[in-house]
Amino acid sequence: MPSPNTFLFIMPLKHHLNYSSCVMDRVIARYGSGKRIVRLVGDEANPDSIDEAIRLYDPLFVWGTGHGLQGLYTVECTQKYLWVGSPRVELFKGRIVHLNSCLTGRQLGPHLVSSGAEAFLGSMDTFYLFVGSPPCSDRASMSVFLAEHQAEVALLQGRSVGEAHRARLDAYDREIDYWVTGEGKNSPYAPLIARILEIDRMIAVLYGKGGVRATQPAYIPISLVSGIVGLGLTVIATR
Repeated sequence: MPSPNTFLFIMPLKHHLNYSSCVMDRVIARYGSGKRIVRLVGDEANPDSIDEAIRLYDPLFVWGTGHGLQGLYTVECTQKYLWVGSPRVELFKGRIVHLNSCLTGRQLGPHLVSSGAEAFLGSMDTFYLFVGSPPCSDRASMSVFLAEHQAEVALLQGRSVGEAHRARLDAYDREIDYWVTGEGKNSPYAPLIARILEIDRMIAVLYGKGGVRATQPAYIPISLVSGIVGLGLTVIATR
């Protein structure tokens, strides 16, 4: 049976995945105290190491960023890791899973839940991000992940999966407001970033049991944005 209070983070860095992973590092640093945190970063985010970590630590929660297709999730250097019908699906029984990866919410997520995962958070379509500035260098480079990773903030606080999904949707709304009517509205990239946020919010999905939790509730200030210090036109998708 998966271990409560144990969180596995799969954090590739190449092929622009450092944009997502560096924001998740900030989430872990701020909200991971008192939790059993396992991080697989860069080259460690490979299939064999992930399998070993799951078997050794038996995490209740697994988060990963990567490039994806409807039924496929890849890790560092686009190594295939998890797909519909893969024997690895068995490893995810009883776990809460969040994949920050294009399209995995369309087939892979439902397949994981129907095969025994407790819940799945992901994206139904192509997940977009802004890469006009270096990773974690400013609000623009982090904006979509400040929203998407709000689910992990909530889960690390002991909130339910359903509450975590609601928290990320609300965070998307706050980020959109920042670029449309707030302090970011005068940025030349504001309309673009707001549109990216609207798309990523629209494709955010939850499958499975909304009432499950990864850890016991604990009070921590909820906003990831408030913990940020020091906040070219390029858009890519994560697949």
